[in-house]
Amino acid sequence: MKEKGQAFDLDDLLTKIDKDSYWVDFIKIRHLEAGVLRLYPNEEDTQTPHDADELYFVVEGSGFISMGKESKAVKKGSVLFVPAGMPHHFYGNRNTLVVLYMFAE
Repeated sequence: MKEKGQAFDLDDLLTKIDKDSYWVDFIKIRHLEAGVLRLYPNEEDTQTPHDADELYFVVEGSGFISMGKESKAVKKGSVLFVPAGMPHHFYGNRNTLVVLYMFAE
């Protein structure tokens, strides 16, 4: 059976993030998983290295990402690639940081 096209609204997705988390997956099919994360100022990004390559797109806000032994500034419009197995996390955002993520499996 063929997959149907789907449309998503960022504001609707953000309402699905529950109080015990800071992210929500919104699609997982065949070789693609995607979601959105929201970090408020001083909220800790607790993710651990993933088994798949990951692509991030910063939708809103600014801060930093630690990738391996490097840190990079991020802002609205930043696109980041994190290879499978690399330790990484966002930090230092002074305003709400909203990031779209995609895994290639």
